[in-house]
Amino acid sequence: MLSVQAKAAGAVLLAAALFGTSATSLALLTPGAPGPSVAAMRLLVGAAGLVAFVLVRGGGGDLRACWRRPSVWVMGAAVAGYQALFFMGTARAGVAIGTLISLAAAPFLAGILGWILREGAPGWTWVVSTVIAVIGLTLLVSTNLNVDEPVGMLYSLGAGACYAVYTVVGVRLSREGNGASVVLAAAFAVGALFLLPAAVTSTWWFSLAGIVEVLWLGLGATTLAYLLFGVGLKVLQPGHIATLNLFEPVVATVLGVVVLGESLAVAGWWGTFLVLGALALLGITESRGRAAVPSNESRDRS
Repeated sequence: MLSVQAKAAGAVLLAAALFGTSATSLALLTPGAPGPSVAAMRLLVGAAGLVAFVLVRGGGGDLRACWRRPSVWVMGAAVAGYQALFFMGTARAGVAIGTLISLAAAPFLAGILGWILREGAPGWTWVVSTVIAVIGLTLLVSTNLNVDEPVGMLYSLGAGACYAVYTVVGVRLSREGNGASVVLAAAFAVGALFLLPAAVTSTWWFSLAGIVEVLWLGLGATTLAYLLFGVGLKVLQPGHIATLNLFEPVVATVLGVVVLGESLAVAGWWGTFLVLGALALLGITESRGRAAVPSNESRDRS
């Protein structure tokens, strides 16, 4: 019988798999779409989907209560910051190094911040699995590294920090009796508000392919993905969630090879196996652990 933590880890991995479809869908449907506008439209539609999910379940009052909490606005700003800084980093430093810095920094920063805010010490198994996963991620993108753009690298590091902030704040809010879906809907709506100007600066989505892409990125790779992600917020430590999310670049790479016909060097395949092994190690640990479910979970509406 799987533990609550193991099921939560599985949900986060499924969320990461959905995140990993973004680049391939963009390449297939709207290859020329500008990054900032894509991020803004994704967040706008994704937030609308999350808010609709909460409202259908009768959580309108909880949603309004969340918007009155300053921490939700901090989380929303971090959500918007991650989207913007990630694309700015990859545009300046390159997709490979930008992705590497953002996703590699996030688990360590989330684990440390979560520990500082007393959301639980991530433990040595997390340290080992995260180090292995980051090494694997480095090998995965090693053939396309470009380290000559320090500003872009700083943007990417900022994206990782924003990811850590909204993960840790989301964990704290969901463990204080707020439904995870309510917290995510409130924060993503705030993030969409911040990025709204970028959403209307381009017309790339004024086509059938563009509409399909927006709907997939918004409802599939954001609304559905973050509802799954929210399962992890209730019971997993922030650092563990961020490490499990390293499954995203593995899925993106495999889809690139299988669907787009891209090639992957031997080092890239070794990197893929290392990331998968690290995630398996962390997943086994979660399956054996006792779920750290807060005592007020019965009041959680998600």
